[in-house]
Amino acid sequence: MPIGFYDDWVKSADEESKHFRLVCGCLEELGSHYGDLPAHAGMWRAAEDTAGDFLGRLSVVPMVLEARGLDVTPGMIGVFRKAGMESAVAALETIYAEEVGHVAYGSKWFNFLCGRHELDPKETFHELVRKYFHGALKPPFNEEKRADAGLPPDFYWPLAEETPQGKRGPDV
Repeated sequence: MPIGFYDDWVKSADEESKHFRLVCGCLEELGSHYGDLPAHAGMWRAAEDTAGDFLGRLSVVPMVLEARGLDVTPGMIGVFRKAGMESAVAALETIYAEEVGHVAYGSKWFNFLCGRHELDPKETFHELVRKYFHGALKPPFNEEKRADAGLPPDFYWPLAEETPQGKRGPDV
């Protein structure tokens, strides 16, 4: 891979360690610690499932799981702001801003590899997400931030579960 690939992921790893420290700090303010509360193991499961598939890893980890953070973090910020927990708001705002880059790295390198192997990126993404991601993608989607990260709607809407109105979202 080109050196830029490694540069992007080293930066991402550095930011992810900062995110971990920010979340740990918020938990400690509340008298808790990382590991005290139940959590899902979606990221770990995705890492195990895609261990032998580089394109699969890029599609599921940054382009699905981290993209989901772009969808849900604004609402979480609102909840913590309403509760007056400004340190949590500040932490989440930092995480939110940096996650756009992480999704963008995934999209950039996924598309690079699809080009290298003469694969259609959208069709390949759909195939790999169906293979490795357990379940449908869940709207609502933060289409603006996903677009900022290079993730167009025709990648994720066809993989979405039905909305409460019985529709799959916009025609793509």
